[in-house]
Amino acid sequence: MKTSIPRAHLLFVILALISALLLSSLPTVTAQQDDGRGLRAEIDIKTEDGRVVKLYDKSYALLIGESEYTNGWPKLPGVPADIEAVRVALVKQGFQVIVLPNRTGAQLDEAFRNFISQYGMNVENRLLFYFAGHGHTIKQSYGEEMGYIVPVDAPNPNRDLSGFMDKAMDMQQMELYARRIQAKHALFLFDSCFSGSLFALSRAVPDNIGYKTSRPVRQFITSGSADETVPDRSIFREQFIAAIEGEADANHDGYVTGSELGDFLQDRVVNYTRNAQHPQYGKIRNPNLDKGDFVFMLPKAPTPPAIATSNPTLLSPTLPAPTVDPAAFELSYWNSIQNSTDAEDFKDYLAKYPNGQFASIARRRMAALTSATKPAPTSTPGNTVGNTTSTARPAGRSQQMQSRAGIEFVWIPAGSFMMGSENGGSDEKPVHRVTIADGFYIGKYEVTQAQWQAVMGNNPSNFKGCDNCPVEQVSWDDAVSFIAKLNAQNDGYTYRLPTEAEWEYAARAGTTTAFAFGDSLSSEQANFDGDYPYGGAAKGVYRQTRPVGSFQPNAFGLFDMHGNVWEWCQDWYHGSYAGAPTDGSAWLSGGEQKYRMLRGGSWLNGLAFNLRSADRNWDTPDLRNVVIGFRVVAVVRT
Repeated sequence: MKTSIPRAHLLFVILALISALLLSSLPTVTAQQDDGRGLRAEIDIKTEDGRVVKLYDKSYALLIGESEYTNGWPKLPGVPADIEAVRVALVKQGFQVIVLPNRTGAQLDEAFRNFISQYGMNVENRLLFYFAGHGHTIKQSYGEEMGYIVPVDAPNPNRDLSGFMDKAMDMQQMELYARRIQAKHALFLFDSCFSGSLFALSRAVPDNIGYKTSRPVRQFITSGSADETVPDRSIFREQFIAAIEGEADANHDGYVTGSELGDFLQDRVVNYTRNAQHPQYGKIRNPNLDKGDFVFMLPKAPTPPAIATSNPTLLSPTLPAPTVDPAAFELSYWNSIQNSTDAEDFKDYLAKYPNGQFASIARRRMAALTSATKPAPTSTPGNTVGNTTSTARPAGRSQQMQSRAGIEFVWIPAGSFMMGSENGGSDEKPVHRVTIADGFYIGKYEVTQAQWQAVMGNNPSNFKGCDNCPVEQVSWDDAVSFIAKLNAQNDGYTYRLPTEAEWEYAARAGTTTAFAFGDSLSSEQANFDGDYPYGGAAKGVYRQTRPVGSFQPNAFGLFDMHGNVWEWCQDWYHGSYAGAPTDGSAWLSGGEQKYRMLRGGSWLNGLAFNLRSADRNWDTPDLRNVVIGFRVVAVVRT
């Protein structure tokens, strides 16, 4: 039997950016959704009397896992696995999920404040907070008990009570956060034991889905009460996941409400822990915030997402099984050359492994590098690259150039291609030919933190400490401000965001397949939350952005066109390509003109499907998110 380590282990859920399972699998969703992109999850519900009520616009979750305690508390090695399991379950529910491990007291407070200010101001959103770590209860001098969640640097209160209260977060502060939120529904889950005066522990039988479900609510659930020991192997976490996957649907209406969830967890956790844990649940004591009910929507089992039937292989982003042993030696060899700028390295690889796992990529890379060393040809319209007709570079135009700000650019030749996909969402249709009359330079990499810092004098990124990682948490408006400063340098080029057509043309690099590397994508080829080769959460490594250039380029020599961060484009979003420009220009007329375009997928996406060259995403131009960055286009000033 595995020995467990006692913990007062609180679950608390934060935002998630990115990468939700296909919401078309939810039978009650009637509004337009994001097909799993994770940045939009507009959800309606149908009440018993047949009325349709809009429930949520977007869904965000914050997961904080405290395991590496440093100041007198036992470490909790089971927390990372619990957080990863919850993350996966919430992605399936359509949440953008952000995981923040091992927060100090100051970082814990900052995490709540930033998350709420960025994602809690839209009334139509839902927020879920999940905290896993130690919890503690202190009896106050005036007789009441106060519960605390414990950050990794808080001292043991039996040794340093003043230091503990300075670092730990009490439930009164949590109540203030709950009231600060403008989003109508917020659910706080704490996989921990503590008590306090925050909860109004009503035990009414859950009502059917109806109008009052959409009214404001702040709900709280803890995995135990004061002086109870929660094992490091969390039964609460296991039953929470079982609940939102359908087991808590007491009235079989296809929804799990917060009230049903609380009833279910109390019954199951008490039973499975043999009366050792007694979850608490209820709503905030505020007449304006206790009328609604948080709602999880159940998938239609066993029917898979409808979009998967059109191309099921795209929903399994694992590397196809090779016909021979992949051999650690071949993988090691490839890893040693994949970022090389010498065509001879790829030639040597092909000589050793003509049918190797990376042979097709090596051939494209070798061809791109070989062409880069040749003198620029004169203009000869009509050259063919794959199924893309392109023209050669004008005489004298270099294959690559670098801006005064240190941004490297790759020349993309003029040409035409088929934009969109018959295997994607409705907004990827109709597939249509686009002709780009003039070549252009586009960033070889996404704009990095160091480049942003050099131009703007600050670094807004969440994942700091990696100068060569893409800058993130930048809005469309922020990107335009950055570009304005580049243009003010007057270095002979005009800089701008790519149009959506230019972006897809550059991402395809002459291909007609789902990705620049074929019809499947592995996490050896792009930074996304698939079959990750560098450790992953199972080994305690939380996935995030990676340095630009860490993965192989496409045939144009561009890196991270699939994954790492979503990239802003110029265009306004339109729900289909009917009436779209066919000359590669930005689509800036018609439509709502409410959302700007995003392309390429991110480190947080769980499905390769959302990293396809044709995949489209969108959001408001003021959105800042840990999954969003950009790259820049340059054209010669005339």
